[in-house]
Amino acid sequence: MEKKVTHDDTVVKVIEQCQVGAPPANLHNLVSDTPKDATCFHPFVPILPSPRVLEDGTLLIPPMAIQLTIFPNSGFAICFNFSHVVVDGKAFHHFMKFWASVCGSKENIVDLPCHDRDMIEDPNGLKPMFLETVWDSPRERFMSLGHNLPTDNVRRTFVLRREHVDNLKKYVSAKCQNHGLGTLHLSTFVVTCSLIWVCKVKSEEIRIDEDEDEELYIYLWLDCRNIAEWRIPTTYFGNCLVNGIGAMKRSKLAGQNGIFEAAVAIGNKVREMQSEPYKFAESLMSCFSKWSHRMLGVAGSPKLDVYETDFGWGKPKSSEVVHMNSQLVSLSDCREKEDGIEVGVALGRNQMLKFNTILEELLAKNSSL
Repeated sequence: MEKKVTHDDTVVKVIEQCQVGAPPANLHNLVSDTPKDATCFHPFVPILPSPRVLEDGTLLIPPMAIQLTIFPNSGFAICFNFSHVVVDGKAFHHFMKFWASVCGSKENIVDLPCHDRDMIEDPNGLKPMFLETVWDSPRERFMSLGHNLPTDNVRRTFVLRREHVDNLKKYVSAKCQNHGLGTLHLSTFVVTCSLIWVCKVKSEEIRIDEDEDEELYIYLWLDCRNIAEWRIPTTYFGNCLVNGIGAMKRSKLAGQNGIFEAAVAIGNKVREMQSEPYKFAESLMSCFSKWSHRMLGVAGSPKLDVYETDFGWGKPKSSEVVHMNSQLVSLSDCREKEDGIEVGVALGRNQMLKFNTILEELLAKNSSL
């Protein structure tokens, strides 16, 4: 029987915060940039119902669950749990802006999402392979929020200002010239990922069974709407991402030129993904399973403009990627700092202290160059 995957209805839930647990969470603390328990947002995120198989063999996956949590006399939180089988971050945040524009201003409605799936080509015949992966995935894959995190894990949002990013670009660019390298893809995304990857590796305690020269990996997503020849509109509603894995020796990342080495590796990988988006696509899932314990994933992008979503009450106080863990960081635009970047990190408490110290030292060093 042919296997098919489709999607069930969206689940919507509205609750009073006082029903979540005692004592009630402090909204001010939740939206601050200070370290907080890694699971502090979990009570506010709805759980997707379990996938189910219909009589004809179709796998039915709930696409999205929405929970509105009301904090009496303080505010409210809108939290989503959605399947990436249905939608990627770009499409999700466009949906949010469209919804907000309908609620906030009837005169300035954001363009409707585009649902035309025929514009997405599959020259390598990847669809059956990815459907098989979805079919064979355990239901926890569609429902998990990372509840098995270590008890000492904390999460924190770090803000990189525009001058921080500019200094990083100048540093890497100067290094490229000194090493006789050609033009590098030197974006805000590249230098930010390089900095965070180096800080994380430097903050780690190397176990006895680990080798300083072992290969470490960074898992990247590229929005294909930005590839001009594909002519996919920015309003396309679906998953329009390709993935790539960059590799680097631990010793190089932890070395004196770690940020530069990482920027070259990530920049080259991004350029390769832009020119050959389907390259190695067939082996990505197996590589992810094989190397996930040595991999850092990057979720989100400063280009998603998450703080431009306005339901009529102004910008959100905070936007968080809840399912972060020690192997996933998040990037977004910054609410307060113009052209700044918010970086979400979740680590053990002691490692977070080291990470923070290393980050401050590297930013200060680059500002003095």
